[in-house]
Amino acid sequence: MEKDTLQIVVVGGGSVGLLYAARLALHGQAVVVVTRSSPQSNQLVQNGLTCYSLDGKKESVRIGAQPIERGLPPASLYLLSVKQTDLPELLPLLRDLPADARVLALQNGLGHEEMLAQVLTEKQCYFAINTEGARRLSPTEVMHTGTGLLRIGPWTQTGEADPVIRAFAAVAQQAGMHVAIEHSIKPFAWRKLLANALINPLTALYEVPNGALLENPHTVQLMRELFLEAAAVAAAHGQKMGEDDWQEIVAICRNTSQNLSSMLQDVMRKKRTEVEAINGYLVAKGKEAKIPTPLHEVLLRLILLKTDMGTGKEGGRQ
Repeated sequence: MEKDTLQIVVVGGGSVGLLYAARLALHGQAVVVVTRSSPQSNQLVQNGLTCYSLDGKKESVRIGAQPIERGLPPASLYLLSVKQTDLPELLPLLRDLPADARVLALQNGLGHEEMLAQVLTEKQCYFAINTEGARRLSPTEVMHTGTGLLRIGPWTQTGEADPVIRAFAAVAQQAGMHVAIEHSIKPFAWRKLLANALINPLTALYEVPNGALLENPHTVQLMRELFLEAAAVAAAHGQKMGEDDWQEIVAICRNTSQNLSSMLQDVMRKKRTEVEAINGYLVAKGKEAKIPTPLHEVLLRLILLKTDMGTGKEGGRQ
């Protein structure tokens, strides 16, 4: 499948969605962004999308956009870059996609694969683990804040890689992204879950960029204890995590040192976070396996409280 015949729709106008849309569009790939609000889609159509690269270069590109209220436009591939908490309202739209359309889900945490399985076949649905850093500066501006890898694959091992997925991987690589196609994304999803569970809530709680967590021995020790707690839960569910996995989380933190985690960005905007799909998922799976997760439970409660307090303040303003 050639680039010209690959139709890509990015569902979600947040930091990750805008970053992928910008990098693909700047490479010449036709992309349509589906946003939650009409004002954002209107601004994208009128002003284009601006991306600030890691070296500080500023580039703008024309891009298609429309609000979700108009449904999903026809495409070969839909990149789902919305929060896991926003997935339920998309399910009716995804259910109506043609059988030859492919969906690539980029959600953090775990549990979204079960939701998507309600409306999509295994052949239609693929999953991605993204470690690129991104920060949305405005509805039409995004900053690339950290290099990473995009892993793509089915949830569990199937046959040969799908032609649409292979075509997207080729286009993404030509656009300068690091892409790997995996036979099964499940083990990588568990590793990303642990990284998110360590980095995101701590950065949101202390309101610091990712790299700041490595600058203080107390936060490093807390991250280590959180890792050991989560690794015990993962092992009970068939996913072994060891020293290499811990070092990979440290490397992610270092490589995205200037990045503000998605959870911190949500807290700053007084929006609901994905903590229930991340730390909450670990707490629930720990209870299933009768493994205590006191640290993750405390973080879960603290972030929920911080979010509720922030939303309350916002709601009380005149």
